[in-house]
Order: sequence, then structure tokens, then C-alpha cells
Amino acid sequence: MYDHDHEHEHDHDHDHEHEGENDHASLSEDEASVVGRALTAIVDIGSNGIRFSISSKAPHHARIMPCVYKDRLGISLFDAQLNDDDENKDNLSRKPIPEDAINEIIRSMRRFKWICEDFGVPSNGVKVVATEATREASNSKEFRDKIYKATGWKVQLLSKEQEGITGSYGVASSFHDVSGLFMDLGGGSTQLSWIISKNGQVKISDNPVSLPYGAAALSFRMKHEDINELFYEIKNSYKVAFEKINLPDILIKDMKENNGIKLFCCGGGLRGLGHLLIANEDDYPIQSIINGYSTTFDKVEDMANFLLLKRKIPNFNFEKLKEKELNQNNKIFRVSNRREQQLPAVGLLLSAAFESLPKIRTVHFSEGGVREGVLYSMFPKEIKQEDPIITATRPYQPLLAHKYMELLKTGLPNSSDNIVPEEIEDRIIPALCNIAFVHCSYPKELQPTAALHVATSGIIAGSHGLSHRIRALIGIALCERWGGELPISELNYYMSLEKLVIESAPRRGERMIYWTKLCGKMMHVICGIHPGGNIRPGSLSFQFKSNETASGNSSDNNVENNLIITLPNDGVKYSYSITSRALGFQKKIKKLNKRYSCTGKVKVIVQHDNI
Repeated sequence: MYDHDHEHEHDHDHDHEHEGENDHASLSEDEASVVGRALTAIVDIGSNGIRFSISSKAPHHARIMPCVYKDRLGISLFDAQLNDDDENKDNLSRKPIPEDAINEIIRSMRRFKWICEDFGVPSNGVKVVATEATREASNSKEFRDKIYKATGWKVQLLSKEQEGITGSYGVASSFHDVSGLFMDLGGGSTQLSWIISKNGQVKISDNPVSLPYGAAALSFRMKHEDINELFYEIKNSYKVAFEKINLPDILIKDMKENNGIKLFCCGGGLRGLGHLLIANEDDYPIQSIINGYSTTFDKVEDMANFLLLKRKIPNFNFEKLKEKELNQNNKIFRVSNRREQQLPAVGLLLSAAFESLPKIRTVHFSEGGVREGVLYSMFPKEIKQEDPIITATRPYQPLLAHKYMELLKTGLPNSSDNIVPEEIEDRIIPALCNIAFVHCSYPKELQPTAALHVATSGIIAGSHGLSHRIRALIGIALCERWGGELPISELNYYMSLEKLVIESAPRRGERMIYWTKLCGKMMHVICGIHPGGNIRPGSLSFQFKSNETASGNSSDNNVENNLIITLPNDGVKYSYSITSRALGFQKKIKKLNKRYSCTGKVKVIVQHDNI
């Protein structure tokens, strides 16, 4: 088992040494130089394009990888090396990277160097990495030497193993926890491994497998070879590959207990498939973010089989969109024409691979690639193990957020009772308390709507590492914190977020929704009574009583527990608005209990402290 916790340790030392010299910026330094020290520029010379980015690795937000600049040069080094003389032959002989392609890349890199200077990126803060297409090129050294001569930047040529490790880091950065199979699909090749990422530690197979079935390579072969023979070749290759990666016992156990294993996907071809799957669902609420999207295996398999059979994408409602002049190009969002042409090859790859891989229960799509993998490898363990939703919401945290969380938790069952889902207790509740007041200056009628979109198009939407489910849950919780009153169009959006959560976790999704809503509604009461960021003692108290100790408990709608709200009988601390919020909460939870059939539901009792 390969443990990458200390991978690139020399990079850490170098970066921290550079930053340590400047921990205490002098007053004479301008802001640009202070900010610039935390910036890292990365050039990813891939098979399907060259990607340029500048990201901040300042400790307070490094985990969510804020990217201040991003660009892409659409030159495919894989296609550029295809021999024109071999167009009708059944092989993939290669020619050197053409001079005009090299010159265009160097021009773009020179421009990027100017941009790095404008942003204040330090000269030793630029990393240039190249993958398979450069590694396999016959004039690879000449290409890299020309880049160095033009820019002063040395190109780090990743080996197959390093490319797999970097890809695994990219996936690990894209979620809070990762556990399952890992597939990375590039232009020239694809990698298969397993991955476990927990508490900042990333483990992958000692024997990750690289196969020559990249999206561009397969597209070429599909034009010139028998599809059936190609299908069985891929199927057999994956059978051997799966045996070689040696799945650990913990994943075998998970697979048996949960009726299948998770599959984590990255790489342009698989991201294109993810966008296609999202576009196929008209009412899917998070259409513009691919990272963190998950869906059932059946949907992925059906789409892969369709692409293989039809050799084209499904016919969506383009005519309806044309009438509204919204989509004149019959184009799937974020799927280029070139990527669209490669999708049948992606369908072939997955259809064949699925015949040899173990049963898969869910498929998770990651935007994490070389850029994210290189960045993640630089982080110390304490940053790697941060929860992205906590990091994303921390800048908006009130000074006494912990007091709000403590009061909220007095109305919830103990963690040991396993009633409140772990994802809600450990992740949603702290994040909710962090951003509970971020919309306080908004008009009252706008607050629930803005809150609902907080993680899909609002202030934390750009945060890397959030799953679609977490985005939906925090939006629902914060919407309820502001009262949850929505216009019809937003109500439909709210329902689609709820559907997303339930479908993403069929066995526990309803329970997650119940407790998310209950916590949001509780915060509506708490923040209404304590709107100034301070919890005054004696103003309000919650008490949770389990079914063993609850008196007068109702068996209606399978309610098992009591939540007692005690209001003060003090003339200063008590007012009609406080009672109104508490009684409103009582009615809302009664409706909530009727709607959901999960276990552990509560009955709300409102009383005054002299009773």
C-alpha cells in the first residue's frame, strides 16, 4: 500500500522556507508583494491542452484552492503527433511535436510569464509539469529545452507513476473523504487504481495501472479498427488491471456491506461525460459545477452504452432552446466540439471496463487534475485534513459562532445515539453557524433565496472540494435559518436540491434532510432571539429528551423524542416576537414530522421558565 502523506516533502520545505523569511511583512511592503508570496502558478502541459493557472496557498484558505487566474491553450499534443500518412492505417505511429505547435505554446507561456509578474508571483513560485504526450514525444527534450530557453522555467516531466499519484491527489482535493476505485482518463492513456483519502492521508495502490486507452487514442482506433475486437481487448485489459491493483480488505468489506464500490473519476473525457449526464436531467439543480457531482452506476452505464451504440450524444431539447435563442449551436454546456467527438470513445471504454470491474454503486466526478494534484501535494497535513465546507465558511464566522453552535446542540440528541447523521452534526451544523449572519444586510424577502444559493452561485460557490450533496444541504439549512419563505420558482429549486440529497443517499437521505431542516429552523429561532452575535444567558434554552425519558410523548407520525424550548418570563428578555418564533418553530416541526418517515423525529414543546 503506497502512502503519499510525505510525498513532495522537499517542496514543502522549500515553500515554507521562502514564506518563513517573510512571516512578518514590514510596513513598507506593498500589498501585492505580501499577497504574491502566497501565490503559485502552474502550467499543465497535457495531451489535450495546456492549462495555465495562478492559485493562492495562503493557509487560511488553501484547502479550497482559490484560483485567481485560469486559462487554457487548446492545442492537443496527442493529435499534433499523429502521422498524417497513417490516417487510414490500423496503428498510431507518431511524429515529433510540430514546430508551429511548439512556437504557439512558447508564445502563450511568455504571455503567462507577464501575467505572473503582474500578479506578483515570485520567480520560484512557478511549476511547469508535463504528462504523457510530452513524455512520449520523440523530440521531448528539444521541446522542453526550448521552453526553458524562452521562459527560464524547467519542465518537470512526470513519469507514469508520478502522473497517477498526482491524479490521486487531484481527486483527494476534490472531496472531504474519498474511498473507492479511481479512474483517470487523459487523451493518450487512462489510469486505474484504488484510493483512500481520510484525515489528510492519501493512499493508493502500490501497483496503479496505466492503459493506452485515452479518449483521443481510442477515438482514433475506433475509426480504423473493429469495435468488437476493441471492446474485448479493453475488457480483458481491465480484468488483468483490476487484479493487479490489489483491492485492500477495507474496500472489499465496504463493497460487500453496501452492495458495490464507489468509483471516482477525473480527466477531461470523464468530466465531459459528467456534464452530459447533468444536461440529461432538466431539473438537476447544480448544472454549472462538475466537481462533486455524483450519480448512480445505472445512469452512467446506460449513457456509456448509448454512446457506444449510437456513436453520438443523445438528442436533447435543442429545438426548444433555439426558439428562445438560448442555444444556437446544439452545444452541451462545457463540452467542446472536440470533447463531444470523443464521447463515443468514452462510452466504449466504460462499457468494456464495467464488464470486468466489480459492482459499482455510485460514480463521483472530480475536477481535480494535475493543477489541483500539484497544489494538494504542497500542503502540510493540517491543511489537507481540513473540511472544505468549514474552510469555505470560516471567513464569515461571527466571533461567538461557537456559542450559537453550543446552544443549537443542546436541542439535539447526543452524538453517541447516532440519531443525527454524522454529515449533519460534524459538517453542516458548524458551517451553518459560521455563515448564519452573512445575509443579515439583505432585504428580508431576499434572505431565504440568497441563502438557498449560497453554495451553488453564492459566496462559497467557488470553493473547491464540496460535493453537490454538501452544497445542497448547506443551502437548505441556511434557507431555513432565514425563515424558508420562497417564491414558487425558488421553491421548485429547493425541491430539486432536496431530491438531489435523497437520491445521492437512498438509505439515509431522508433523515439527512429532516435534521438539516430542523437545525436550520432552530437557528431561525436562535438568531431571531440573539441577532447581535452574542448569546445572553437565560434568554432561551433547549432540552432534548429521548423516548426513554420523554413524558407525554406522542406516537403520531412515529415521533420518538421531545425537544423542549424554555422561554424566559423576564420582562426585558421576553417579548411577543420571541414567543412567536418559538411557536412558529413548533408548527413547522409538526409539519416536518408528517412529511418524513425517518426514525428519531422530535415533538416540540414550548414552555416558560416558571412552569
